[in-house]
Formats: sequence, structure tokens, C-alpha cells
Amino acid sequence: MTEMKPNGKISIVFRRRSDGKIYMAKQYYKLPLQILKPHYYDEDGTAFVYSLNPAGGILQHDRLLTEIVSEPGSDAVFTTPGNSKYYRMDEDYAKVVNKITVKSGGILEYLPEHNVPFAEAKVYQENEFRVEKGAVLFASDMVTSGRAANGEVFKYDIYSSKTKIYVDDKLVLYDNCKMEPARENLMKLGLMDGKKSNGSMYVYADNMDSGLKEEINKLSSESVSLAAGNITPDLLVVRFIGDSIMDMVKVTYDVWDLCRRSILGKPAVRLRKEFSIL
Repeated sequence: MTEMKPNGKISIVFRRRSDGKIYMAKQYYKLPLQILKPHYYDEDGTAFVYSLNPAGGILQHDRLLTEIVSEPGSDAVFTTPGNSKYYRMDEDYAKVVNKITVKSGGILEYLPEHNVPFAEAKVYQENEFRVEKGAVLFASDMVTSGRAANGEVFKYDIYSSKTKIYVDDKLVLYDNCKMEPARENLMKLGLMDGKKSNGSMYVYADNMDSGLKEEINKLSSESVSLAAGNITPDLLVVRFIGDSIMDMVKVTYDVWDLCRRSILGKPAVRLRKEFSIL
């Protein structure tokens, strides 16, 4: 993971209290990133924590770092109330680094909303997930073509997203997505196939049902195509491409619901969200 000096930062450690509720044993934020106090929707004490960007979007020169640790026995959902907007950048770029650690016996559902790179945006994102055997991780990474309603379909300069997943400190997955619309027609067959949104969901769990991927694959449709497959018996990856981001959001929720029921024995929760119509 590339070292950098962040101008915005979040640092959280999730821990279970004696009464069963999960709380943030460590919580720190530096604007333009902010965290809210936990909400509790599940009866088992799962903490639902929202991260905000009061600036409304991410600017050139922004260097943003999020660090989360889920301790043994903790159960938390980390999300955002809306999409992440990357504004026009005429002289520099934005970099976002997410470092997530889930200890054995911990559960973390890392489900931020989709990224929206505006015209001439330059975005570099790095996700690093470190899990131990006995942990559970759900994580998503979604991006749109831009502000389609404004005619900004693949008008950004570059969108780069690197994802690494380590299990007991061993690298088991490395995704490197680099999209430069000026260099290649991203809509062509074999890439986006005419669709405007894409992304991935990563699921790690020791007790994963081997038939889960087949159930997920049944959710593929004309509007949103997806494919699920196991990298290892404990690590499942789901790839998505779709035209409407709202359709993508719905299908992502359905995949989350299937995985949550299968692995955690409880349904997905309708989270409070605000969406920008693109």
C-alpha cells in the first residue's frame, strides 16, 4: 500500500460491549471525512456506521485515508449515505486509500455507495483488506461512467482502483482496474458491453456454502449482468456491469441479502440513503 500524507482521515476500531452492542472503541476523523455515531437496526447489536464527506465531493489534491479494524466478536456495517463524487481536476488528482482489517471472529460489511467521476476527473483508489481465518468480510466497489444526464459518459481522464485481499497475511487476490476512456472505447464488446456502470463485491467466510455462487448467478438479468465465482472455497467474487446505477444498486442489495442470509443467518437491511439521479 502506497504511503501518503492524508488531508482527510477516518480511523475506527469496532469492539463488542458486555451488553452485546458493538461500539467504536476508537474513533477519529479529520475533515473532509466524517463519521456519525452508530445506528442499530439488527437485534443482535450490529453497529451501522455512516461515513460522510461534508464538502459534497472529492477534489484534486485530496488524499483520503480510511482505516478500520474489527476485533474478535465485533459485527459492523460501514457505509455512506450517498455516492462519492469526484469533481473536475485540471492540475492534479485525488487519491483514496482504504485499509480494512478483520480479526478472527469479527464481522465487517464494508458497503460504500458507488463512485461517480465527473468529466476530467483523475481518480486513484487503493483498497487493502486483511482478514484472518474465522473472520467474515463483505466488501463492494462500484463506479459509474459519470454524470450521464449531463452528457458525461466516460468523460473522466482516469479511474484506477486497486484491490488487495490478504488472508492471514498471504495475498490471495489482487484486482487492478484502470480505465482511461481517451485511450480505449470502454463501451466495446468484451469490456463494458455497452453498459455504463461496473463493480465488484468480495465475500470472505470460512463457512461459505459452495452453492452460494449459483444462487447469486440467478440474479443476472438483461439490465444488470453479473457473474459469481470462488477464488478459494472461502473467498467469493461477484462482478457486475449494468446500464442504470439504480438497477445496479438494487441487484447489489439482492446479492448482499443472499450472502447475509447464507453466511450470517439474517437478511439485509434497508439502509437510509440519498441518491443523486445521474
